[in-house]
Amino acid sequence: MKDSHYLKNEIYGLISSNPDIFEFLQNGSLDGLWYWDLENPENEWLNARFWELLGYDPEEKKHLAKEWQDLIDPEDLKIATDNFNKHCADPKHPYDQIVRYKHKNGNTIWVRCRGVAIRDEQGKPIRMLGAHNDLTQLKELEENLRQMANTDALTGLANRRSFDNHFEWALKNRQRNSEPLSIAIIDIDHFKNINDAYGHQVGDSALIAVASAIKKACRGNDYPARWGGEEFIVLLHGADADQSLLAAERIREHIAKVNVVDKNISASVGVSTLLPSTADESKPLLDQLISAADKALYTAKTSGRNRVVHNIHISDD
Repeated sequence: MKDSHYLKNEIYGLISSNPDIFEFLQNGSLDGLWYWDLENPENEWLNARFWELLGYDPEEKKHLAKEWQDLIDPEDLKIATDNFNKHCADPKHPYDQIVRYKHKNGNTIWVRCRGVAIRDEQGKPIRMLGAHNDLTQLKELEENLRQMANTDALTGLANRRSFDNHFEWALKNRQRNSEPLSIAIIDIDHFKNINDAYGHQVGDSALIAVASAIKKACRGNDYPARWGGEEFIVLLHGADADQSLLAAERIREHIAKVNVVDKNISASVGVSTLLPSTADESKPLLDQLISAADKALYTAKTSGRNRVVHNIHISDD
């Protein structure tokens, strides 16, 4: 890729003659610069910094619009195109969006892309000047914070807040596919005795080990979470009454293999299922499912522990 290009030379002239262009670049804090010939839209000059951001040798790239269009996320390209058309029609509509590019190594690079149309005397857009800002680290930090907000710090499972959000999503998804949903509430038997006899560090180790056993026992689309204390909960996607009992029994069996201070741990499990029947429309479905599963859990506890009990079916009709 040659250093000299007619669009590059043209933008240099604009910078020297138009203070507004310089201010736009100055305020952009750039990780890339581009200049597009709208009269010959296949021609677009992008500076070396942009290609380096995506892991490419600038010398390998041509000054063509299709070079970057092959790397941008297709959905984000639609958003950028829509904003471009609106900005060309109305200068007050900002050309400003965050888009995803694929790095040469396959990673996702988040880029804020802003631009301003250069217009002729009649107001027709003839060029487009734009700037890129790399937001990848910021997006990764946001994702890490989101994960922390939705993850139980001790066990690494989803926390209660995350489970609530996932259940709401599952209900909306169920309106499309009508899949049965079940929940299993798991309570470690005699957990207080572990803490009293061996201390909270051993108790924490037991919780971590049980969480790992639950995760291994779950099917790929199940959603396990720590509910609080020594209680865990699992949303069993696509599981009717019979299937939920099998899934819960598999979880109980995995937990029974956990050994802490040379003693096996056991757990009791209460299960409830969302199926057409009778429901109290004044109460949230999750509350009703949990109430039903809690009753089943109580039965499991009072009838000897280390067992699975299914209670009732709840309707969402």
